[in-house]
Amino acid sequence: MSFDTIIEPGIGQWRSASLDEDGLPLTLAFHDDVALSPADAVFYARVTRVDTTLDMAFLDLGDGRPGAMNLRRAKLLVKGRADRISDCLTEGQMLAVQVVAEPPVGEGKAFVVTPRPRLMGRYVVVENGGARLNFSKDIATKTVKTLEPLLQPMATDGAIIVRSRADTVPVEAVAAEARRFTDALRTTPDKPGLMFAFSPMEQALVAVEGAEGPVMVEGGGALASVRAAVIQHWPDLDGRITAYEGDGAAFEHFGVEEAIEEALADKILLPSGGWISVHETRALTVVDVNMGSALQGRSAGDAKLIVNMEAAMAVGYHLRFQDIGGLVVVDFIDMSAKGAARDLMSALDAAFDGDPVPVQHTGISQFGLVEINRRRRGLSLRDRLTTSRAPVARADATALDLLRRARKLGRTPATGSLVISANETVISWLETNTAYIDDLKLQTQRSVTFERGAPDVTLK
Repeated sequence: MSFDTIIEPGIGQWRSASLDEDGLPLTLAFHDDVALSPADAVFYARVTRVDTTLDMAFLDLGDGRPGAMNLRRAKLLVKGRADRISDCLTEGQMLAVQVVAEPPVGEGKAFVVTPRPRLMGRYVVVENGGARLNFSKDIATKTVKTLEPLLQPMATDGAIIVRSRADTVPVEAVAAEARRFTDALRTTPDKPGLMFAFSPMEQALVAVEGAEGPVMVEGGGALASVRAAVIQHWPDLDGRITAYEGDGAAFEHFGVEEAIEEALADKILLPSGGWISVHETRALTVVDVNMGSALQGRSAGDAKLIVNMEAAMAVGYHLRFQDIGGLVVVDFIDMSAKGAARDLMSALDAAFDGDPVPVQHTGISQFGLVEINRRRRGLSLRDRLTTSRAPVARADATALDLLRRARKLGRTPATGSLVISANETVISWLETNTAYIDDLKLQTQRSVTFERGAPDVTLK
């Protein structure tokens, strides 16, 4: 199955979305500069404290970033038995780590790290740890024999796993990606700091799914940069990169902005007149299914089944589109009709078909509850765009949106200087992140000033 992909460039953050066969938004991804989000980035870190009471180690990742590692992850550093964190790490020790999770928004806690960095590209996965070279079972024997002598010398200090996509490109491209990753992981800086991170553009390209289907890039300057990166690193995307030539912004043209607005609404409407609501907490996500106006013109039994079936499909879609992970509990409407529970479970299985993230679920309980477990990959859409205290835009999300709008306005033929209006918190964020303002000035060749007021961008 092939999907169309949209890549929207930005300042500090790029976004990408895939469209299903009907042209509707299927997935949404945010690709952040490492200064905004170090998730998946690899750092050379110093152990600053080993807490035997908590069985936690605390680390300095450089540039003021704190890290934390629990005993379970620290055990990856030692062979044999390790009962305490002090059996694995010592204060002052230097090691490579990868950020695997960000702290909850607004809490200012340490980034969760692992001592076994794992870099995933389009053709290979390189991981610190035991030396080994593995190939996907889908790769032809001839390709394996050609790649083995190229990759085996790089696999002496860690693992290299060759992905099935490697069978579709020249072996030189596979070897180059493996060399890029292994060289990065073997670096030993003299102080804590960043060792490797994809740029937002590279993240967007690595995330492109499928082996066919156009990859539409908005903006001529970004298109040239993307094509250059594809030629240098990822030849399987060559021929798929194309310019977005629609009217207006790509995310608006294809309904992605509308889908985001719907996903963040208090009520997500269903075709029958019913609706679902999504509530995220620290421990789990709760999805409530409601009848709404679905009873009009239907019997109670039919209405309950129809709403539940629609809700099952909506849950499958929104867990994927909003990238909701962890434990999810769905409160379906109680049904008594014979076979209704079986039909609902079949609908739920169909809704999760094709999700690239592993999903498991229980049957429906006597209280109408279904528990779902979906592997967590990072911040959900709500975590990214709203705070947990109230559904208001985060300062950095608002700032990045204003930068996107300013970039588009600044590249139009209209004359004038860019004026960004926002509240004090957003302006403070922009003034702190001066590199993005400098980038905006460079890309638009205009001066930039700030005004206190409602979020807006104008030319004056």
